[in-house]
Parts: sequence; structure tokens; C-alpha cells
Amino acid sequence: MVTSSALYIASAAFFALHLLPSTPARPRALAMVGEGVYTAIFSILSVILLWLLAREFNAADYGAKLWLLPAWWLWIKAFLILFAYVLIFAGVLTPNPSSPGSANSLENPDIANGIFAITRHPVMWGVAIWALTHMISQSTWRGFAFFGSFAATALIGSWLQQRRKRASVPGWADFEARTSFFPFLALIENRAALRLKSIAWGPVAVAVIAWGAVLHYHGWIFGTPALR
Repeated sequence: MVTSSALYIASAAFFALHLLPSTPARPRALAMVGEGVYTAIFSILSVILLWLLAREFNAADYGAKLWLLPAWWLWIKAFLILFAYVLIFAGVLTPNPSSPGSANSLENPDIANGIFAITRHPVMWGVAIWALTHMISQSTWRGFAFFGSFAATALIGSWLQQRRKRASVPGWADFEARTSFFPFLALIENRAALRLKSIAWGPVAVAVIAWGAVLHYHGWIFGTPALR
């Protein structure tokens, strides 16, 4: 295992920081410094740690691949990345009960019938699918450390966030009852209905355009072709 220890440290620090909002430390910090200062400090630290994480990832030895992938994986990878982009853009561009200051979106009686019928955390699952797909493709300890920190942060952070939402957001419990954490589970259990009229197609179109652009320019931006 030749990956630099600095990459593991940066990954752990990034993960730990982003678990903070889901712990009792968040309300204590808010009480001490106020929401504005807390948000500013958290944002600055997030940017610094993201920069450090990317720097150590680029500096680390690539290392040997732990497995080789069949040619058809490229098609699965492309589809999963597209699905991840749809979740991310739809979750960001649609009023999202999980976002700060968006609890009033729960007043919409159809809130659970659009993108949230797939999962109540579309943005975090989108990030996790993107990260896990890259982990599989990289198949190195370097890739595990970098992309694994994003996947763990997204999934564990959103899972822990739910406890705080239940205690502080009116209507969240009903939203949970009509949706699922794991993608498609509420649909399988008939607790949700994916209605096409409830889906915001604008964000889906943006996701498809962004996906195509990244596929085309990935090699130029990141130095390696996307479908590799």
C-alpha cells in the first residue's frame, strides 16, 4: 500500500468535518457563535480541506490496481454517472427538505412524488454513486482514500442528519414515512409514487447536458478520459 499517509489524513479530516452538522456539536456551535459565523467557518474549512484532499490525491502514487474491469463496465459506469447527475441536479434545483432553510417545502403535498420518490436524499446519493463508481474504476488504495471519503461523507452524513430533522423539522416524520433512504425502496414498498408530472424536467435536462460535457472534456480537465 503505497498511498501517501497525508492523503488518508486529509480524507479523514474531510469526513470528520462534514459529520459535524449531524452531531450535537452543531447546535452547541450555533449557540456559541451564531448561524452566520458558523456557516462561514464551516464553508472556509470545507474549501481548505477539499483543496488539501485534491492536492494529496494528485501527489499520491497511483499504486497497483487491485482488480481489472471488463470492457462492458464502461457502459455501466456511464449510466451510473448519468443517474448520479440526475439525482444531484434535481435535488439541488428542486426545493429540497434536506437543504438548510427549505423545511417549508414539506408543505407541498406532492413533495414525495417527484425526485424524492426515488430517495429522500437525492443529492447525497448522487454524490455517493459518483464516488463509488470512481472507486470501482480506480481500484487502487489511492482511489479508495479519495473517493471513499466522499461516499462515506454523503451516506453516513445524510443518515445521521435524519435524526436531527425528526426532532427539529415539522412534517419531516411524515416525509420519511412516504419516502426511503435507500433508492427505490419506497417505490418497491408502495409508500411512494413516481409521477412524471411531479418531476422537474429542467434539472434533468441540465444533468444530461452536464453529463455529456464532462464525458467530452474529462480528459482535458482531469488528464484522463472519462470512459476508461
